[in-house]
Amino acid sequence: MAPIILAIVVILVGAAIRAVGPSTGKPGSEGAAKVAGYAFMLAGIGLIFSNTVTVISVGEVGVKHFLGTVDPTPLEQGVHIVNPLAAIEKMSIREQGFPEGGGVEVIEAQTSEQLNVSLEVAILFRIDGTVAPDLYSRLGSERTIKNSIVLNAMRNGVRDAVATKSINEIFSPDRREIATDMHEAIQAKAGDRIEVVDVFVRDVQAPPRVREAIEAKLEREQQVEQERFQTEIIQERALQAIEEARGLAEAQKIISQGLTPEYLTFKYIEQLSTLPAGSVVYVPTEGGVPLMRSLGGG
Repeated sequence: MAPIILAIVVILVGAAIRAVGPSTGKPGSEGAAKVAGYAFMLAGIGLIFSNTVTVISVGEVGVKHFLGTVDPTPLEQGVHIVNPLAAIEKMSIREQGFPEGGGVEVIEAQTSEQLNVSLEVAILFRIDGTVAPDLYSRLGSERTIKNSIVLNAMRNGVRDAVATKSINEIFSPDRREIATDMHEAIQAKAGDRIEVVDVFVRDVQAPPRVREAIEAKLEREQQVEQERFQTEIIQERALQAIEEARGLAEAQKIISQGLTPEYLTFKYIEQLSTLPAGSVVYVPTEGGVPLMRSLGGG
């Protein structure tokens, strides 16, 4: 609307110059006044004509409104001929981060145990171009949409998702599950007005007392896990010792069963043949009286 008003003012100024010029009575002033007047009027007409053409860039959608009435049909990317008196509100339909500039929103929430935690959250979203006229009619510009829909949906969705989780789940190393729950909750709060693409949980903080209790619990779990590992090692060693003892007992049983008098006599005679001349050997007798004998040569 402002460019049209400016164009009308420029045309009126040109007309005034065209009308007032001849009344000055100065030589040559009439011609100069005509040229200046026509120049101003042409400039005003040019402003009006330029306002009838609007260009919607790639990744944008246009919302046309005039005298309090919003056109329900959005303007897609490209060149459009519009009412020069109408205003065009352009909105981005690309994926956008919120908060802007790669920042995070710090949100206070309560877990299922009513413990307060502080979360740093950021989301990726996009505006549905088909509902842009309705959003503009009810909320206003793109910045207003971000501050009303995106921010409120994000805060309420995060709080609803955290309220269903225990403190242990919140501080779990795998935060993908809680981020997924937040994504669903934020989308439910936003409805079909925006599309939530992704949710990022950057950091989670708890009160010092809760944090100390969690750290103590994790330390105790690590200690129990280490003790369980040591117990498994001791049990494994005990099983190995049992197997070794069982093997030794089996070997002794086999040896004792094989040591018959005939076998011992055979081994005795076999060893005599390997002894050098002059060796003294024990000669068993039936009476049990030991005899010592020296082996001769040859």
